[in-house]
Amino acid sequence: MNKDDVIRADILRAAEVLFQKWGLKKTTMEDIAKEAGKGKSTLYYYFKNKAEILLAVLDDQIVRILQKARREVDKQKTAKEKLMAYVSTTFKEIRDTMTLFDVLRGELKIDKEFIRNIRKKHDILDERIMRSILEYGFKTKEFKAASARNIDAITRALLGIKMSLLINVFVENDDQELIRLILDLMSWGL
Repeated sequence: MNKDDVIRADILRAAEVLFQKWGLKKTTMEDIAKEAGKGKSTLYYYFKNKAEILLAVLDDQIVRILQKARREVDKQKTAKEKLMAYVSTTFKEIRDTMTLFDVLRGELKIDKEFIRNIRKKHDILDERIMRSILEYGFKTKEFKAASARNIDAITRALLGIKMSLLINVFVENDDQELIRLILDLMSWGL
């Protein structure tokens, strides 16, 4: 990590703490600078405004979540275990890490477009992880070889199911049994 990366990370850590503690509206650039141990001019060197810092914080959270999910996937032996680890780790980490989203939801009029813009950047990594799980399942013959011909479509479909599950779990309930059942149905179909 170079000096700029370290400074930027310090700013984002400070902002995340303050956004969670005080919310977006009450947190000032001066508060963030003080919490990070930097001058206000340093913040403006790296970020145009508070909204840009918020997007960077959310971006970092998503990267950390996907990296942790990837590590959990790599620890598993079977494709089904990898699929379960990926979805359950993603859900757990989102629930545990993205409390900032909950804090800000009341302050910002966050709509589907806002969420889409944040996710767009990370969809490629999400697709790579899901695709690698599918390829592993085809290679080990856990999943039907005929499905391998449609790997792109299956990847998109499974990610769509994952997103629907995520919304259901976030909004409706935290039913781990429901998640396990849906994942079982998904892997049986493969």
